Amino acid sequence: MLTLVTGAAGFVGRHVVQACLASGQSVRALLRDPDRAGDLRARGVEVVTGDTRDAAPVTAAVQGVDVVHHCAAAVGPQYSKREIFDTNSLGVRRVLEALRQAGRGKLVLLSSINVLGTRHLDRATEDLPCRRSGDPAADVKIEAERLALDYHHRHGVKLTILRPGFIYGPGDTRNLPKLVEAIRRGRFVYIGSRHNVVPIVHVQDVVRAMLLAAAAPASDGRIYHVTDGSRTTIGELVDLLAQLGGCPPPRRVLPYWMPRAACTVSEWLGRLRLRRGPPRITRASLRFLGTSRSVDIGRATEELGYHPAVSFREGVAATLQALKEQSCAQADVALFPT
Repeated sequence: MLTLVTGAAGFVGRHVVQACLASGQSVRALLRDPDRAGDLRARGVEVVTGDTRDAAPVTAAVQGVDVVHHCAAAVGPQYSKREIFDTNSLGVRRVLEALRQAGRGKLVLLSSINVLGTRHLDRATEDLPCRRSGDPAADVKIEAERLALDYHHRHGVKLTILRPGFIYGPGDTRNLPKLVEAIRRGRFVYIGSRHNVVPIVHVQDVVRAMLLAAAAPASDGRIYHVTDGSRTTIGELVDLLAQLGGCPPPRRVLPYWMPRAACTVSEWLGRLRLRRGPPRITRASLRFLGTSRSVDIGRATEELGYHPAVSFREGVAATLQALKEQSCAQADVALFPT
């Protein structure tokens, strides 16, 4: 079986490559940066270099594959709204069109539960309609999902959409490290409540769900929520991070309206080009900290056989240990006091 992984040098993509190789699959990787191909080639991965926004490399990469795990995405303040839209929407279109032309292969599309918007969720199922939040990285995934389902219904492209929650684990350079840094510097504050549920999931469980989706014929055209199934609160997560990091636990709680107003003003200043640098509070931060989001993973359990294997405390402790080792190895990284 030949599997293509886009974004193979990224956080999730690297874990997907490793899991596919471990299961005996032949792996092809589509990378934008050729300088990051050496390690993959050393492990026996076939590498195609190119941008997912360009049709030619995507078409070449898709030829002959049985499964495409689409992990490529532009996320973070270093990307403009246009870059986020082009990479996360046009990139999906290129992959879908290449699969349509090839007449074979199945797409496993990595989306996010963030497509459900900035609102409180209580065991939300996949039947809940998507809602725009004004966060470009989340809103563009709504378009990507709609585009994928359109290709499935109109052109018969086989695909499954997975919506993971807050992904963490070894190799994470953005999610948990960002929280740890805020806690260490005493800058972390709760928004609204310490008891908001965080839809957390370890990267190994995300990858497990992706491989199950690729192998399950019944998953064609289906959407699945993927978390660890717990109701871990932001307070529990932050207290554990502070404890393991040797930092005092944050206690300050801001009413939701205050950072919401600050976000609105920051966006207004940005549009007028009166703000320098990234905003201090973003819509993504408001959603993550200011809403309680519990989703139902029953469909993934029943139809894919997905059962989370990494508990919240076990996974966070292992991830923090990996970050500590990285902190000691890099002179310019100091996430933890020494």
